[in-house]
Amino acid sequence: MKKQFFLCIIFFLLACSVIFGIFLYFNSLTFKIQKALWGKDCTVSAAVLSKRFVFEFNNKNIPLMSVFKYFVAVAVLNKLEDEEKSLNDKVLVKEDMIIRTTYTPMLEKYPKTPFCITIADLMKYMVSESDNNATDILINYIGGMQKLQMELKRYHFPNIRISADEKMMEADFNNQYINTAPPMDVIEAMQLFRENASYTYILHPLQTHSKICLTDEHKKFLDKIMIETVTGSDKIKAGLPDSVIFGHKTGRSSRKPDGVRIADNDAGFVIFPDGETYYIAIFISESKMNDNENVKLISEISKIIHKHVEKAKKENRKNLTYMFLGV
Repeated sequence: MKKQFFLCIIFFLLACSVIFGIFLYFNSLTFKIQKALWGKDCTVSAAVLSKRFVFEFNNKNIPLMSVFKYFVAVAVLNKLEDEEKSLNDKVLVKEDMIIRTTYTPMLEKYPKTPFCITIADLMKYMVSESDNNATDILINYIGGMQKLQMELKRYHFPNIRISADEKMMEADFNNQYINTAPPMDVIEAMQLFRENASYTYILHPLQTHSKICLTDEHKKFLDKIMIETVTGSDKIKAGLPDSVIFGHKTGRSSRKPDGVRIADNDAGFVIFPDGETYYIAIFISESKMNDNENVKLISEISKIIHKHVEKAKKENRKNLTYMFLGV
């Protein structure tokens, strides 16, 4: 009799565990994103960093496209600080420094070469408007791609691999696959550069990063040009309420001959009215969908994630369990 009673108790506890596990899964961020992906002909990788939880979804190296320009911006600011130079310093741009067939809003204002332009304006064009010529000019300003790779090593993010500038990607379609990073590494770097801190030490306890101590002036400047970004307003931003502030860097590849879009990306930071911040990256890769479908999916996932963060914030979650379950 006692044996049967204990067997019943064990069975009951097991059944409760299974039911609770199913409940957790169907209420998890993972399930909600997977549900949004049903029937979608693409690959999605996403990551979230907040003090409430840390979440990864299919976190693997994805072609960055213009998201890599964020790291160029940080390298430029580091150069200015190391050499005690100013954002108002000017660069002389000559004809052999530009590609007229590439995406370059800058040349609408400066149609004739040579012309002088400040570092600040070049960075605005590169980050806020994703100008390809401004990017390569700034890469040359910091010392070329080799110098940028040295900066990445300094940051200690080995999974962020950047070795192709815009000229290289313009010359060969396949070079768009060269610059890659997992979405988590991108937003972890963003948090590190903005706050000199990282929420992911629990997920990666053996992974240490150099503290890149940008001045408050340069942090505010980088935030400003990210918040003023005019590209990709239909991506992550479209899934957010008007009450938040959103700064980001977008990226979009060309399409292959078979119509597949290599990557369509967005990564940045979200600031609540009370100042609490979380970081988010959503990367779509190898998509056979049209551009409207791609951005709609990104905005839908953004909305799901934001509601999840809001709920965790409302419940004042600080339990580290949530970091792993994403519930």
